[in-house]
Amino acid sequence: MAEAQESDLPSLEDEIFAVAHDVEVEQGAAAQPRLPTDKAQVLAERARAFLGRDVKALAAGFGVFVLVDLVMMWAPLMMSRRPSLLPQFITLLLLAFGLGGLLVWQVGGRWRTFGIGMMLAWGFLTLVSVGFLTGVTVPL
Repeated sequence: MAEAQESDLPSLEDEIFAVAHDVEVEQGAAAQPRLPTDKAQVLAERARAFLGRDVKALAAGFGVFVLVDLVMMWAPLMMSRRPSLLPQFITLLLLAFGLGGLLVWQVGGRWRTFGIGMMLAWGFLTLVSVGFLTGVTVPL
């Protein structure tokens, strides 16, 4: 038969599944949070305002250039006999990098990200369409 266990010794099951009665707390951690809440809150508000404003301006510049590009390139690309795309290429290049560069370096402010959006749109459309939508390559 099994011998009677002593009542003052905990079993292995008690040690594994027991809930700690005394929780040890560091003295320094209870005094203040690790990151000051006022600084973190100011940083979060600044980031939210910066990203909201600048992302909207970047997207607006991107969208405006895509719209202008589609209007300019629709007719030449839909014709059966395609004319030279050199005028459209020069106009789109000047619009994206001429006006976009002017907005970035001279005007500044919120218009800076608008100009960056126009330049990014030109690069994006050139890469995605292999140059057909910006007039870089000669259509077949």
